[in-house]
Amino acid sequence: MGSRVNRTEKGEKDIVLFYYYSSPLAAESCFLGLNKDICYRNMFLMPCPDQKIHFEFPVFEDHSYNTICNLIGLKNLIKRPFEHDKFIIFRTCNQDIVGFYHIKGAYYQETDMFNNNGFVWGIEAEPYLIKRGAVKYEGPRLRQGYRASWHNEEWAAILTGMLRRITDEENLSHLYSSETNRLIELLKDQNRMKVWEEYCQSCDGQSNCRLHSQFEKYGEEHQDSNMFRTMNRIYNSNIYSRNVLLGIPKIYLK
Repeated sequence: MGSRVNRTEKGEKDIVLFYYYSSPLAAESCFLGLNKDICYRNMFLMPCPDQKIHFEFPVFEDHSYNTICNLIGLKNLIKRPFEHDKFIIFRTCNQDIVGFYHIKGAYYQETDMFNNNGFVWGIEAEPYLIKRGAVKYEGPRLRQGYRASWHNEEWAAILTGMLRRITDEENLSHLYSSETNRLIELLKDQNRMKVWEEYCQSCDGQSNCRLHSQFEKYGEEHQDSNMFRTMNRIYNSNIYSRNVLLGIPKIYLK
């Protein structure tokens, strides 16, 4: 991990608020055995409002983030004065606050992939992630995009208040990481995906499961495939960018 960002005596903070694409909870009887306290990211490729599929960020696998998502917001945060403490807060469409990343190192990787002009910029972080629904967003009405504490005094106060409210809750970051890595292993395993598919087809919780409904819809629209095979293919390809980035050296910013 890169060098730690030093706090100044006055404790200046730069904070951004990023939109978080979350996954709905499955039925209690689901093969996945999801933890109801965790606000899972959109790992199962549910459609998003902008007609894209956002499924990789934040990278709970190792608690990082990069400019494949939120290019402008993340680069602007990285460029803020080095001596400032830097934070990324995540909030869902349901106004749940998922928690924050406290940046501890910044880097770039050289690659022509991912439409980033030859470079992917990234951060490594100390996470503070909390129980689903424990803290709600309170502030001006928002759509997607990002907001930053350096934009104006109102946002500085709102985002600083969010940090305080988050840290009043229990830090469940270890669960976010372990659950994400557990599910990635499943999604990459063709045999286990077949077992999940068979289980899903006979699960008694189908009527109350948004995942099942979406998988059924996908199958109707793609007669030659299904969501289980599609997820397995994507997580074993360079669409899941971590498969590529793990093999590219990180050059840390001084």
